[in-house]
Amino acid sequence: MKTSLVSRDSAERLLLLVGAIRSGLIDALAAGDALTSADALSADQVARVARTDPRASRIVLEALAAEDVVERVSEENEGALFRLTALGRAHLVDEGPEFERFGLLHQVNKLRGWFELPEVIRTGRPTLRDPATCDTRSFVSAMGERDSAVLDEVLERCLAYAGPIRTMLDVGGAVGHVARHFSRCGVRATLLDRQDVIPLAQEFLGSEAADIRLVSGDYTASLPGGPFDLVYFGNVYHIYGQETNAYVTREALCTVSPGGTIAIQDHVWGRSPRAALFAVNMLQATEDGGVWTEAQYRKWLTDAGFVGIEMVDLDTIGSQLILGKRAEGP
Repeated sequence: MKTSLVSRDSAERLLLLVGAIRSGLIDALAAGDALTSADALSADQVARVARTDPRASRIVLEALAAEDVVERVSEENEGALFRLTALGRAHLVDEGPEFERFGLLHQVNKLRGWFELPEVIRTGRPTLRDPATCDTRSFVSAMGERDSAVLDEVLERCLAYAGPIRTMLDVGGAVGHVARHFSRCGVRATLLDRQDVIPLAQEFLGSEAADIRLVSGDYTASLPGGPFDLVYFGNVYHIYGQETNAYVTREALCTVSPGGTIAIQDHVWGRSPRAALFAVNMLQATEDGGVWTEAQYRKWLTDAGFVGIEMVDLDTIGSQLILGKRAEGP
């Protein structure tokens, strides 16, 4: 039997799910209990709630049923009733360990840049994009859907290297998923991200936002004054080029307390199995971002003044954690 380099079914499934989310079909089904006395809706009812075309809605609902995201309650064709399965609710509606709604939206948003890859290869630069089309909510919220096992490992690795951590700065921390993990362990956490991201972090954190200091700003310009026992950079070094990363690393030394730790999580060239493809992702998405080598990270940290540099392969995600200490004393 012929084998394919790419699974067409996977690509179509992704686009089907995101189309159902963006059109409102998923939320219409989720609201079925509140809108009717039954726990299932007909395609016409779903279309009325979502304000979509009835015929198109029926076709897509049948496809969602074939993918086990929706359950077809009756066998009648025109009068069939539909409801979300437990699988569909867990992944697309109800927040919990399986929730991945924003991650799916973010994956499709990324595809826009990948579609322009031939032009990027020709020019060596990403294509210009209208800022109005940027979906910041999906991007940063997708970060908040990270597997808790990854957060557990990051926390454990940082504690194993640094020892007790009383204060930490989460640089470019999106909705605060990492800062919250440290805060729940008694660490006084500060989150730094862009001004438009902070309200999304407040929404994501809920009542726990009161336990985390939220600061808006551009980390490539300056970092909040410390000192912090830990300055953590999670998946941000790939956004910028070598000059910016070297500068940020030097700034981090001034923010870390004597004996404190810098921790950088990212894909490292030659160690992460995703490094090569991720480098292409940065090629189409950033001006000068990329995937950097262990030698480059070590040079940035050494030149900045960090010592005791270690690199750890994260078992839960396949990326790396680069660790260094600021020396004790002046």
